[in-house]
Amino acid sequence: MELRHLKYFTAVAEELNFRRAAEKLHIAQPALSSQIRSLEEELGVRLLHRSTRKVELTPSGRVFLIEARGVLATAFNAGQRARQAEAGLVGTFRLGIIAPTANPWLAAILRRFQQQFPNVQLSLYDLTSTEQLRRLHENELDAGLLRPPVGHPELDFKFVEESRQVLALPMGHRLARKKKLEWADFHQEQMVMMNPTVQHGYYDAFLTACSKARAKPRVAQYANDIQTKMWLISAGFGIAPTTATLAEVKRPGLIFRPLPEGLPPVHTILAWRREDDSPILKNFQSFFPTL
Repeated sequence: MELRHLKYFTAVAEELNFRRAAEKLHIAQPALSSQIRSLEEELGVRLLHRSTRKVELTPSGRVFLIEARGVLATAFNAGQRARQAEAGLVGTFRLGIIAPTANPWLAAILRRFQQQFPNVQLSLYDLTSTEQLRRLHENELDAGLLRPPVGHPELDFKFVEESRQVLALPMGHRLARKKKLEWADFHQEQMVMMNPTVQHGYYDAFLTACSKARAKPRVAQYANDIQTKMWLISAGFGIAPTTATLAEVKRPGLIFRPLPEGLPPVHTILAWRREDDSPILKNFQSFFPTL
């Protein structure tokens, strides 16, 4: 049994006339009659009562008509969904984000994406850059907003945001009272830093600038995520550079000050698997102009 048999039978059942059904289907009437007989023989039941004056559905035909319509509707919907998927209009998109990107800039982009593609389900994961790279490599994410470098030849990326660095301090810290910070001020200062296993190079520019000024800050505490890092700073465990976007979120016990000049901006990249030809991915990429 093929879908065309169901289509032929449904047309005859709705018209109760082989001639009109054949015209509707754009096939010859004898061919239509033959197809209906073949369907009845395959099923082993009579679906239609035929006479020279009229065509009627048998009790079995009435039941079969309900089922045939359901199958045809399902097939039509499947085709529609497939065409929508081909255009990136339906499906799920798995996106990794680092905590500093959870800001109004990203919120506006995600809101526009949802408005244009309401049937695409966004699954967001708050992950470090290192974890995002691993999951992209393992095909557990479709894209990630993270810090460079990428370091995986199978991944592609583009720069999508940049932010300056600022200093996060606990309230009452001595450096909070200085009008202008200098790199030498960080000598022997206790630092709260992300664990080296979950960040790759974020502090390099800051530590290099300190070293040039002969300042040697020391690590007092490591954190495994941004929220813990900021909490430890507010609790007085130390200070740390962070992105200005994080300073937009008010946290009790935390203050932020400009760092000395000389640091490059912190970049955010959108990364994905180079071989991924997902239409949803292409649609999502279009919402991020390259810097």
